[in-house]
Amino acid sequence: VEQLRKKEQLRKKREKLRKEKEEQLRKKVEQLRKKVEQLRKEKNEQLRKKEEELRSKEKEHLRKEKLRKKVEKLRRENLVLRQIPSSVERGIAWEESEAGLDRMGFCEQRKFFRLDSSYLSMDASDVSNQELFLYCREAFTKQQSFLRERVLEQGALGWIQGPPGTGKTTTTLAFCLSLDMKEWMVTFLRLKPVHIYCMQVVNGRRRFCKILYSSAAEGLREAFAGREGKKHVVVLDGFLRQQETHQGVYRECLVWRDADQQHRRLAVVTSMSSRGKVYTEWDQEMKLETHKVVSWTLDEYLQAVQHDELYEQVKPFLEMDVEVEWMLITTCDGQETREERVVRKYYLAGGSCRFMFQRTVANVKEALDDAIESGTNLETVLQGNVGEFSPQAINRLIAYVEFGSKRSWLPVSKYVASTLAERTAESTLRQLALSYGYGNPGVKGSLFEMLFFKKMEQTGLSVTYRGPRQTESWDRCLVVNFSSLQGIKTLPAQNTCLRPISAFQGGYDAVMVDKEKRKVMFVQATIAQKHSFKLSFFLKALKALNIPEGGEWKVEVVFLIPVEELARFEIKPIEDSGALKDYGWKRGEEAMQAEVAGISIL
Repeated sequence: VEQLRKKEQLRKKREKLRKEKEEQLRKKVEQLRKKVEQLRKEKNEQLRKKEEELRSKEKEHLRKEKLRKKVEKLRRENLVLRQIPSSVERGIAWEESEAGLDRMGFCEQRKFFRLDSSYLSMDASDVSNQELFLYCREAFTKQQSFLRERVLEQGALGWIQGPPGTGKTTTTLAFCLSLDMKEWMVTFLRLKPVHIYCMQVVNGRRRFCKILYSSAAEGLREAFAGREGKKHVVVLDGFLRQQETHQGVYRECLVWRDADQQHRRLAVVTSMSSRGKVYTEWDQEMKLETHKVVSWTLDEYLQAVQHDELYEQVKPFLEMDVEVEWMLITTCDGQETREERVVRKYYLAGGSCRFMFQRTVANVKEALDDAIESGTNLETVLQGNVGEFSPQAINRLIAYVEFGSKRSWLPVSKYVASTLAERTAESTLRQLALSYGYGNPGVKGSLFEMLFFKKMEQTGLSVTYRGPRQTESWDRCLVVNFSSLQGIKTLPAQNTCLRPISAFQGGYDAVMVDKEKRKVMFVQATIAQKHSFKLSFFLKALKALNIPEGGEWKVEVVFLIPVEELARFEIKPIEDSGALKDYGWKRGEEAMQAEVAGISIL
């Protein structure tokens, strides 16, 4: 018995030693694995920084090359200008043609306006009679009402302002061409770098000319002459206050208007966000009134392309004419619907109709990148470049948007917002949220989303859950773009935060995918006190990511809000209940399965 007891003790001692050695070996293997993982991350980070550095140098080189070409072009234009004989400067050479007003006007129950394209090109030799269709969105109607009621009927000096691409010029031109030409004469002045393009419609005919800035006073007086006592409206398009030549033209137009305010009307169309220093008494004396035009929305684009002829006109500009790796989208295969084409380009073009319907994807990206590289920062965009000493009078990166009764300056598109956010420090984003988000939910919500992606990419997040989970940390990870329309063939090997670019995705702002843990977490960042839960969007994303059904993967949905809103936040309404039943979500219990978590933005 004693020998058996000793043998049993010896066996237990050996078993203990064996387990200790196995535990030591396991810890060494785990340490080695973590060390390899850390080295891999550091190597990836070094490669990423090096790639960013090379990309930055390449962009700087391209920017300098483009600047050199622009300077060379201006030199050639100045040389041509100097070679123009002085005899031409002392007169106006008009080109006349039929006005063709009977071919233009409202159609489709005033939802669209038919316009002759030659009026926009200011080319009298253009006899193609090509028709353009303008979508009469709400801003179109409001601007025309301002021109009719305030400028024409009450004699106000009208200033129409808004970011580039809102349709200020085309809407004003459409209004002028819809007037009764037996009652009104129209003069449209477009200010260009070298000339003033002048177009007049009178007695059923139109005429075009170019007036040099060096003889602008004489040229404008000649263009306005001979119409005394008749109703006459002049539009000054493209005005920039810091251009002395533009100031001279504006002064001439004011003198002309003041000489007969009973019959003469003047409207100024500008992409400047501010007129500069305001002199209230002078504005009142001149009866100056302003009207600001908001940027386009996705819904307005989608309604516009329902018109077949309009869609055929803009279709070439909706094609993905380049391979765009930065959007994780390949060249269009021709099978997409018109709505899908619009939504895809909306990520880049945003609120600028010019970018959406008049420029190719390659041209739009080049223009936006040039503007970003010029030194524009996020705070400049949120300010709208307002002020007499603004660094830029026109900024193609800006959109002017409505949130209920509030109007705000925001980045023109999601591409611009994410690019500027990447260049903005986290502390600056927090400060901007405090400075510009107070009392403005639209600005605060946009900055809240930017702050979320910034922290996920740099430091990770500490979130406070509502309920038993309390506080957890989300590790930092790579942030890449994702399209639920295109999907992803192969999931990233490491934990990744996917940033959706498609407005069709709905319901979430990010998708956290951890292939190793087989976990998908949808994140909706919001500052609202309640948010809808549309489960069909989540199902579409899971299919696009090729996530298998049957419970093999864990699927979570987290509504991420400011931590001070945790107690008040509600998830409602819930739509498409049961859509995620194959992923472990019980029909009718989705609101209880979804998580609510808060982060501090102070």
